[in-house]
Amino acid sequence: MNLLGTERPTPYHRLAALRPEWSARLRPLLTVVAALIAYVVLASVLLVLMILVLALAPGVNVAIGVTSGDPTSPLDAVLALLMGSLWLPAGIVGVRVGGWRPLGPAWSVAARFRRDLLSPLGAWVAAGALATVAIAAVAGHLASSGESAGAPGGGVSVLQLLLVVVIVLVLAPLQAVGLELALRGMILQAVGTWLRSPVVPFVVVAGISLIGRQLTPAVVIPALALALAAAVLAWKSGGLELSIILTLTLTVGSLIVSALAAGTGAGAGASALSAAVAAPGTSAAALADHGAAAGHDELASAGSFAGLDDAALAGGAASAVAALLLTGLIVVLVSRRDGLRLLEPVGRAADAAAPGPVLI
Repeated sequence: MNLLGTERPTPYHRLAALRPEWSARLRPLLTVVAALIAYVVLASVLLVLMILVLALAPGVNVAIGVTSGDPTSPLDAVLALLMGSLWLPAGIVGVRVGGWRPLGPAWSVAARFRRDLLSPLGAWVAAGALATVAIAAVAGHLASSGESAGAPGGGVSVLQLLLVVVIVLVLAPLQAVGLELALRGMILQAVGTWLRSPVVPFVVVAGISLIGRQLTPAVVIPALALALAAAVLAWKSGGLELSIILTLTLTVGSLIVSALAAGTGAGAGASALSAAVAAPGTSAAALADHGAAAGHDELASAGSFAGLDDAALAGGAASAVAALLLTGLIVVLVSRRDGLRLLEPVGRAADAAAPGPVLI
């Protein structure tokens, strides 16, 4: 459905300007600051609780093979994904308390989560994201030149790998929704309060995506591409639905492949993608320690797995190209679906009533 009215519709990144009280000069800064404070408080509580749990369960680290950045570690997967999931309540606090506006416009131009957008566009995004994960793994395998840190899966037990898969499937959706609400919804609309053009908000979102992330080419290249892809999808489609599907599918696919193929070129290629799409500041936002994952710390420190670094770079670069091509395809499909020009986004009809104010 084309949301064209008598005037130009309001694009997604400008929805915070629908009411004067939402677009006061300092309101965008208050939105971001409130979200950051909420995240720091929640993350501190989570870390303290994790430390207490580990202190009360002696030997649990050895039992489940926890190593920071180890894709085969259930504990590491739990902590990284829980830390990322905290962006969901933090983003809600930022929008409601700092931005003093309802949460609906942060989801879409329709002020709600549009389930009708998920078929067939959501299916296209999910399929393209799975293809991106596969491309990253294949590129890593081809670039590894046969180098390996051990057997696929790092030589860990099937039960441990199965536990990692279950953890990813349960917690990744929460992280994906939280990251998109905070990094795309909140930031895009905060910067969009001041600027009509979406270009600068895109650049800001891409820059912020690098904070708290390993700054190596293997991670930076796909991280910038994925941040830009998610921002463009949110702007073009008029909401976070498609960007959430993109982030969720990439997170699940890359983490599972990184765990199952740990210590191989394919696993290294997927780990670059998982580091790029992970929550900033978590252990997952860095390349996996291939030697530790394979149980060969002494060899990894001696540089015996340098070939896997090349695999990670190849996987990261290939996934960046694939993600951008997928974004271009979805932009074309959205344009055809809604009868829009290529650079025209789905917007909120100019004659649509602004959402009501909130008390907090």
